[in-house]
Amino acid sequence: MATSYQVRLASWDADQAAIRAVREQVFVIEQAVDPELEWDGLDDSCDHAVVIGSDRSIVGTGRLVCAGSDGKIGRMAVLAEFRGKGAGMAILEFLVDLARSKGLQRAVLNSQVHALPFYERAGFVATGPEFDEANIPHRKMTLEL
Repeated sequence: MATSYQVRLASWDADQAAIRAVREQVFVIEQAVDPELEWDGLDDSCDHAVVIGSDRSIVGTGRLVCAGSDGKIGRMAVLAEFRGKGAGMAILEFLVDLARSKGLQRAVLNSQVHALPFYERAGFVATGPEFDEANIPHRKMTLEL
């Protein structure tokens, strides 16, 4: 059952520790992503969204990188106990709305193959072949804004 979540624009300076904790748990610990790949040096120039749990803590995050007329959504991560309850979709919808508000033409992302149906529910369309990113199969997806 989906729960209603509060999502807000994060401040990298103020929220960095909590964002890093979520991404460390999801990507580095659970998915064994190399920390050097996870921490790509782009975070301080991205827009970050965070989803807040009932105890007011950050339980999920994602980011938007503007590149020309595209907004690249990435680093979507939700703590395990909040998955399947609407937290990820709340972040995704927030980031898509943010991309629209910036006048971008497309939202793009690289989806882990197992997550394709999640992004398809939000209107994203898979394009191109499957590829490896951080030793995990992915496909590029796009959403015309």
